[in-house]
Amino acid sequence: MKKKGGFVITGVEKINQFEGKPFSAVIGSRLIMDDNYAPLAIIAIFISPDFIPKLVRSLDLPTVQVTVVDRNGQLVYASDEELASRQLAASSDRDKGIWEMNRSPVSGDAAYSGVYEKSAYSGWTVYLGVNRNEMLKGSRSIRNFTLGIVVALVFGAAGLSWLLARSLSQPVYRMIRSMRAVEKGDFTIPAVMERKDEIGRLESSYGRMIFRIGELLHSVEEKERQKRHAELYALKARIQPHFLYNTLNSIRMLAILQQSTQIAKLIQALNKLLQANMKLDSELVTLEEEIRLLREYAFLMDLRYTNVFELQWRIDQKGIDAAVPPMLLQPILENAIFHGAKGLDRKLNVVVSATLEAGGRTLVIDIADDGAGPADMYRLLADHEEGGDRSARIGLRNVRDRIQLRFGPAYGLTVLRQEGWTIMRMTMPYKKVKKEEEEDDVESSGGGR
Repeated sequence: MKKKGGFVITGVEKINQFEGKPFSAVIGSRLIMDDNYAPLAIIAIFISPDFIPKLVRSLDLPTVQVTVVDRNGQLVYASDEELASRQLAASSDRDKGIWEMNRSPVSGDAAYSGVYEKSAYSGWTVYLGVNRNEMLKGSRSIRNFTLGIVVALVFGAAGLSWLLARSLSQPVYRMIRSMRAVEKGDFTIPAVMERKDEIGRLESSYGRMIFRIGELLHSVEEKERQKRHAELYALKARIQPHFLYNTLNSIRMLAILQQSTQIAKLIQALNKLLQANMKLDSELVTLEEEIRLLREYAFLMDLRYTNVFELQWRIDQKGIDAAVPPMLLQPILENAIFHGAKGLDRKLNVVVSATLEAGGRTLVIDIADDGAGPADMYRLLADHEEGGDRSARIGLRNVRDRIQLRFGPAYGLTVLRQEGWTIMRMTMPYKKVKKEEEEDDVESSGGGR
């Protein structure tokens, strides 16, 4: 009557107005009215509460716990009595929400989580919940599966890292062994694996480096051999005995006493040449001293070859104090006179010039002649050339080697042919002779006398 014909549902009631034993049922009732909306009768439907577990079973959720409470807070259905009692004790005024609770250890310790919602139509509240362990069983399986994958990936990564480290370490160990062999003087190039990565390029670069170092050492050894050869040749070319020098001095004094001035001048010039030859042990002399010695040698050659050549001097005084190896220019002038005058029906012109170039950093000395010039001019400085005047080639190569051994491969001796002139050009860095070296030269000269 209060609902004015609305459908009303009660909780579980004891029904005993029928014949037979009383039974429990849920009563659903409705008011029947006539056309004027006047009450005529009430229809009551008795519903067995067994429909609830049947409905739950039809959901095919065996682990779900269901509790149904009517609008008066009375229990309609409970799949778990203990959970139902705890839910009733913790009931809230809210129409829906989340609930969590544990069963007692006596009845089997388990944790449940779920939701509840109150029906606005019937006023019943339904609690649904599941065992968290059951709910998380799937997630645990996923977790275990994920953990297994992670472990497999870790072992796979470790194996791959070992293989990668092995592929990297082997060529590195080979290079380390090769380095130790290089320390002992063994420059054997290690076998290079056919690899296109950075390690392969590193091995190739290392092999080229070992090859280059071996070439450099061979070059240094060859230079040392050439240096020893040049020193031996210089020693062989020297006239070192002092008695020859003293004997020539005695002959010169005798020529002066007999008023043979030309012979005296000749012997004096020869003495100076011998004295300069005895100074080959000196490191460096000044260009002025070398030019003075070359003038004495030219005087001797003029006495020997009268009217054969005419010598001109073009010496830049700015470089007169430059340091040069001793007895450097004499073989060049000798070669120019001997070979330039051959076959000429006129006087040979020889020009000796010295200038500073490259901003005053390089000393350039030219000895040029207008003779016919050698036919094999460009092979004069070949290291292994045979035939021709071999002694002249040895002298030229000796001059070249002495300059390069002293000042480096950027300097040396070159042969040019320009406008009918054969030019022997010597290049050296412009350096001044240290005072200590000059004093040593003076003492050495004094000792010779």
